[in-house]
Amino acid sequence: MAKSSPLGYLLVAVGGGVIGFLAAQAITLNIPSELTPDSQTDQDTAESSRLAGLERVTLGERLRGEVTSESALNGNDGSRFERYVIALDEDDLVEVSLAGALQGVVALYDDQLQLLGSAEVLRQRIEQSGDYMLVVSGADAQSYGPFTLESRRLELSDTDTLALDTPLDSWLQSDERDYTFTIEEAGMYDIDMRSDEFDAYLVLEGPNGYYREDDDSAGNLNARIADFLAPGEYQVTARSAYGDGEGVFTLALTPRELPSDTQLRNAGELTPGESLNGWYSGESLTYELTLDETSSVTLDMRSSDFDTYLELEGNGVALSDDDGAGGTDSRITEQLLPGTYTVTARGYSHTASGLFELSTRVEPSEGEPQL
Repeated sequence: MAKSSPLGYLLVAVGGGVIGFLAAQAITLNIPSELTPDSQTDQDTAESSRLAGLERVTLGERLRGEVTSESALNGNDGSRFERYVIALDEDDLVEVSLAGALQGVVALYDDQLQLLGSAEVLRQRIEQSGDYMLVVSGADAQSYGPFTLESRRLELSDTDTLALDTPLDSWLQSDERDYTFTIEEAGMYDIDMRSDEFDAYLVLEGPNGYYREDDDSAGNLNARIADFLAPGEYQVTARSAYGDGEGVFTLALTPRELPSDTQLRNAGELTPGESLNGWYSGESLTYELTLDETSSVTLDMRSSDFDTYLELEGNGVALSDDDGAGGTDSRITEQLLPGTYTVTARGYSHTASGLFELSTRVEPSEGEPQL
């Protein structure tokens, strides 16, 4: 930590998510006027006085507090805040979470009152042992109420081997992490990477040139590769989508158990009024739809594993859809003439994979379609 000794500091903390921000906040420090930074002892005394008088909390304990109209005032936006001091050790990865009725953020500062980070759930790696300041702030001038502040030391795995049904927590810092695993029995498996702090991205490589990658198939910027894996050695690379992410992530390898009555059909005839399940692994799947009369046709393709994409061609018609069924699911609705049509089911990304459901609804209609 730096060793300067100014008499006042301006705190600026940007909050996370929908909470808002802790704007500029002036703090007046009670440093004796005769104190000067002429010696190391004087400097150390000045630093300790910056956090003097604040309530001390211990890492791992639960603190209950409240932001009221009597709390310290943020002169910039009128919000109120409470401050605490906490001792942290070098190389610790700590998590501090804010819960309760208060809408706000928690921010962490070093003993020079330099902002290290702020969020509703804050995770921070500590570079030097010492005292730090926690600030709990309302989101705006109307934010008051009780809160609970919980802190803990995160225990991260340093292994580079991923085991089946054994999730691991690790830390990404503007780079990528490589892990290996072995598939003993051919089958369907999920590889999930989840983080609250950055956009997760997975790359999977395996036997016989196998290659898959994924960005957001697990939802909320989390990554998932769901696929049929043959026996062999695999390498999974965990990184952020844009190469600049930093924070905690969880990586897990789990077998995919399909319902006992689920049969996969990756080609064939589509039957009006019925649904089928298929498995997409990067290669487009084609089906045929035959109409005996002019009909209103609706095709739905849904998946919880990947972003679906539908195409329909035939009789001078060429249609496609990405998200027409809502979310990342696809829908094509069209009045079609009698004849045979080709329906192509695939992922929006050719590197995606997973289980999907394709349903067909057909109703006879009058009149001629507008082509």
